[in-house]
Amino acid sequence: MTKIEKKWYKSKTKIGALLIGLGPVLVTVGGLIGGSLDLSSAALQLVQEIGVVLAVFGIRDLPFINK
Repeated sequence: MTKIEKKWYKSKTKIGALLIGLGPVLVTVGGLIGGSLDLSSAALQLVQEIGVVLAVFGIRDLPFINK
């Protein structure tokens, strides 16, 4: 049995994760540029926000969810 390769951009869940995750990332980058966040706290927030988006990508690809 061969695994069917799906493009990530054809997944509604992954597009939703990107759109939902993009908001906090943009707010953090805006705070860094605007001066309300320093570099160390902005970096920590960005790592967490990007990690959540990547976790949704990984969870979506688990075999027991993708039947």
